Amino acid sequence: MSKSFYITTLTLFFVGIFLWFFYPPPKPPIKVGLMVSLTGSSPDLGREIRDGAFMAVEEINNGGGINGRRIELIIKDNMANSEIAKENYLEFLNEGVTAVIGPATSTIARALLPLINEHKLLAISPTVSATEFTGKDDYFITLEPCNNKFARVFGKYVREKIKPKKTLIMIDERNPVYTGDFAGSFINQIKKISSIYTLTISEKVSDFDELVNHALSYRPDFVLIITDIFNASIIIQKIRRINSHVQLGIAPWARFYGLVVFTGHFSEGVLSVDFYDQSTKKYMEFKEKFMKKFGYPPDSSVINGYNAVMIIKEAILKSAKSGSIGENILNSKFNLPLGDISINQYGDSEIEPFVIVIKNGIFERIES
Repeated sequence: MSKSFYITTLTLFFVGIFLWFFYPPPKPPIKVGLMVSLTGSSPDLGREIRDGAFMAVEEINNGGGINGRRIELIIKDNMANSEIAKENYLEFLNEGVTAVIGPATSTIARALLPLINEHKLLAISPTVSATEFTGKDDYFITLEPCNNKFARVFGKYVREKIKPKKTLIMIDERNPVYTGDFAGSFINQIKKISSIYTLTISEKVSDFDELVNHALSYRPDFVLIITDIFNASIIIQKIRRINSHVQLGIAPWARFYGLVVFTGHFSEGVLSVDFYDQSTKKYMEFKEKFMKKFGYPPDSSVINGYNAVMIIKEAILKSAKSGSIGENILNSKFNLPLGDISINQYGDSEIEPFVIVIKNGIFERIES
């Protein structure tokens, strides 16, 4: 072999060493799964969680990642179907994700929880709030206050301020773990001062005129609508066209800015309950950036989608020193860009909700 060959080979060798030392190959990404319904029922809820999570991932990656590792967000659509959700979760296991964000609804969560506890891959839900998931030692973290808290605050306000003699509660049968729980907790707050009637919103409801006429036949003073944003928007408009005086309330499942868009002035005065104060400076700054990217104002579901990623980031950083990701979430307070969140020993958020009202097209806090 020629002398030039050896010189070339030696040169390439030292160049390789130089490049490896000064320009090491990129570290593998940290995979985070996101599993929500983007089609089927509650697609708005899933979309908002996804967009909030995407915003957080982008911020972290633009800032250098987590110890030099980028986050890779792997998104799966469970189509609001429990069996598909189980398939999604098992796929995440095979793909080596660090944690899962989701599911978004309580009924899917109930079906998925045995699988989560069996395989011990941590799941963090931004929006599941059925009371049955609280106070349990498991691998499921919830960031939204439970229904018992929501309904206690909402029911107390209705009992003391609205004082309805007749209350009608419209309950969607598609997400019974959530809707039945919220209705039951709310009823406990007002049953001593109000006659209570319930009406099921069928999964296959097609004649909303008939449904609303049936509802108003009870001559209620207050109507609580426990369904998604689509059904709630239709029901609110139809009730308002017939009776503009009856006080309306919605459960958090329909508490989205899109409700105002869909219903226009018919939503004025509608009550609900929330947990994130949208009047803060931090929120307003986030809102400006978020709207520039996605074109709509962020609701609480967006906030908790964002927060879920940020909590995972902080837990990963802590786990590099000691403990697992889950252990570094429990019994912890997180100082996040959009505010502090405390998680108790069972993985439940300890944030307190408050009553809100739609006023001039926005959700406004009226009681702490």
